[in-house]
Amino acid sequence: MMNFLRGAMLVFLTCYSCLFMAAFLYSIRDALQGGSFHMDVPLYLNSLLWASAILLASLLISVSPLGDKIVSLFFATRRQSLREEQKINPAVERIKGLYHQKYGLELDINVCVMDEPHINGMALGRETAAISTGLLKVANDDEIAGVLAHEAGHLHHKDSVLALALLVAGLPTVLLNYLLSIFFRISFASGGAAGGGSPIGLLIGGALLILFLMLFVYYVVFWAISFLVLWLMRVFEVSTQWKMEYRADEFAMQLGYAPALIELFERVEDEDIRNSTGFLSKYLYSHPPTALRIDRLERAMLGET
Repeated sequence: MMNFLRGAMLVFLTCYSCLFMAAFLYSIRDALQGGSFHMDVPLYLNSLLWASAILLASLLISVSPLGDKIVSLFFATRRQSLREEQKINPAVERIKGLYHQKYGLELDINVCVMDEPHINGMALGRETAAISTGLLKVANDDEIAGVLAHEAGHLHHKDSVLALALLVAGLPTVLLNYLLSIFFRISFASGGAAGGGSPIGLLIGGALLILFLMLFVYYVVFWAISFLVLWLMRVFEVSTQWKMEYRADEFAMQLGYAPALIELFERVEDEDIRNSTGFLSKYLYSHPPTALRIDRLERAMLGET
């Protein structure tokens, strides 16, 4: 059900981003042709075709093995050293064997290392998982395998590849929304510089802004709607991220690593300090509180739902 909802969100974001990009491209092309107060439907449809082609190509890359390599560039990941291989590879082989026994399938998982002191692990794209040097220093073999089993759960349920696709689908909306705010600042800054910071400068900046709004009216319409879309994106992210973490914990439990995860969680529980206040702030963390993850695993081991 969760993947269906995320798939529906992916379709929605893709469609909206295509329409938003098309409005931006149309506005530029229309302005270069002298501008018009009437919608040139063939020109907009042509712009929509180009926007759709660009975004769909980006989405195909993001869900391909190349997407794993690209997203890894944005994190401090590297290949394993020989000593790290001696810790990681046996755990990976055990998880692959357990996965094959349970599902009758081969698990594709490539593990890299993040140079950071915190105890951390993450799944990236289709078949890449990363664990931190901080985890490797403090965790025993079963705990390392438990964390990798958790990340394998994200890969199994397509959490990370869908997250990457959602990021790519929503990125044009985020960037085009931000672009207009940049233009606001540039307009008034340039106007203020021309007028020496006087009211004349503000008039110049306002005139530039009005000219922009006249030429890019369709882009501005989608820009206004994009605030609602961005809010929906955030609400959707917050409402699903804890469920995904619980589901990955359950996957690790099904492979027999619940005791190892609980043991690790108990050691790092004191690091989970959440002193934010407010109605929504406590729900904005990407992971549930460690105490609740322990409680959920223990209840599942006792057969409670």
